[in-house]
Amino acid sequence: MCWASLPRNVLSIKRAASQECVSLTLSQLLKNTRPDAMSCIQTARWLREQLPIRFARRIEDILQLPHVAVVNPQINSILSTYLETFEVIHSSPPIETHDDEKAFLRIVQDQLVKHHPGTRLLAEGYRDVRRLYPEIHLDDFLHDHFITRIATRILMDNYVEMRVPKDGFVGVVCQDMRPLKIVQEIAGELRSLTHALYGCAPEVEYRGNPDCVLDYIPRHVKYMVRELLKNAFRSTMERHLSRSTTTDALPHVAVELQQGDIHVIFKISDQGGGMPKRVQREAWQYGWTTVDSSKSYSEAFQYAEESCSWDRGTKEATANQSGQMRTELAGYGF
Repeated sequence: MCWASLPRNVLSIKRAASQECVSLTLSQLLKNTRPDAMSCIQTARWLREQLPIRFARRIEDILQLPHVAVVNPQINSILSTYLETFEVIHSSPPIETHDDEKAFLRIVQDQLVKHHPGTRLLAEGYRDVRRLYPEIHLDDFLHDHFITRIATRILMDNYVEMRVPKDGFVGVVCQDMRPLKIVQEIAGELRSLTHALYGCAPEVEYRGNPDCVLDYIPRHVKYMVRELLKNAFRSTMERHLSRSTTTDALPHVAVELQQGDIHVIFKISDQGGGMPKRVQREAWQYGWTTVDSSKSYSEAFQYAEESCSWDRGTKEATANQSGQMRTELAGYGF
């Protein structure tokens, strides 16, 4: 990248990126989340100091990518959004009063909306780069980017939600969340989708401790469970559908839950035949997918949009914006 194409505030970005980035555990987040006005002001002050550091580091990481990645329209769009967010928060006035905090809240809400398509844009951009230059692998960058993105969104979402008390929640964290309820909800959605695609679907068998509880963020659990169950359903159907067309003859997908001291253990197992050794290494790389490469750009875009969104329900998960039904149970590698 030439000097002329660097952001005009690159020195401010480098200074911010060199500062200490303070991490919070989930327990610390719970402890510091209170709906009173003074707590909101204190959280806003902390975010005004810490968010620019996080965005500056991601900007520096993007700028150091290969030139073909930085100039990709989707990835460059992400860079522009990060630059805007850094500038607007970094230059925001000090937060002293309730009105100052309200103004900062509006900034955070606005920037959250602008970052919403970031994962999908990065998935599409990386797909385009790999199509032109298959030898380019950005797994280390993508790992750091997504870890930080998730953490940053938690902090911003929690700040927005903390002022509105909600039964059973502290900010974005659900207390005494019952994983079984979430698994059953996702399993029902996926059984309906699988039945629509294949004509039948495996039953789900629940084992272990059904009364497990934990304090966690529900949409993150939903995302992880959906991806794992989706793989289990698809592998079961592809291995056994040719042998039988009745649901009763299909082997069950098993979900086992166990309560630990501070964790809940999920075990999802199936009889789909496992993963061939030839693809085991590739399957853990970002962007690896079994979506048919012959599909049109709009169809591939649909899979990226579905795979990268945490909050999709059944209707959105089974049809794209034009109302077309999905044609397979496949993720997009993100």
